[in-house]
Amino acid sequence: MIDIQWSLFLSGDKTAFEYIYRMLLPPLYEYGMRKVGDEALVRDAIQDIFEQLWEGRGKLSQISRPKHYLMVALKNRLLNAQLKEGKLSPITYKEEFALQFNLENQIIKNEEDNRRAQQIIRALDQLTPKQREVIYLRYFEELSYEEIATLTNISVKSLYKLNHRAIESLKEFLSMPKADIVLLLTFVKMLYSNY
Repeated sequence: MIDIQWSLFLSGDKTAFEYIYRMLLPPLYEYGMRKVGDEALVRDAIQDIFEQLWEGRGKLSQISRPKHYLMVALKNRLLNAQLKEGKLSPITYKEEFALQFNLENQIIKNEEDNRRAQQIIRALDQLTPKQREVIYLRYFEELSYEEIATLTNISVKSLYKLNHRAIESLKEFLSMPKADIVLLLTFVKMLYSNY
């Protein structure tokens, strides 16, 4: 559906542009907050991206994954803003990635569901920042390895290894098979997306 809206947007359809904005604002905001944790910076960066998108629509082409395209734009915008503001320097740039969930706001009817969600969240906290980012992008945002590679500047081959190591670490922390871990990640995504 978003591909159709993108085509309409490229031809100047403002309703299609508003649809794209409404659909992609939440995942862009989540990703930006996980990258930098500065709400004002994230909101400004997203606003700038959408303004430039509208103004430059005549020069854009059809793309297959608008969400990925805009996530890359946001990542670059946030990095440039932090460099410009002096919060980072190109030499000391160290990438962190927050993967926190606020399940207190969730209405979890089953105590067992709450226990399992807390268990996976504690295990995710044990991963390296890069592993957390790959897990988030792969299982929560459902991006392909190729798309993750453009966001993280890590080769696809290295991403496979990073994901494998992350899953192996989760298996060790949780003492359960990989299939159960993937189900738990899906479960946490479902819980988290409902509030």
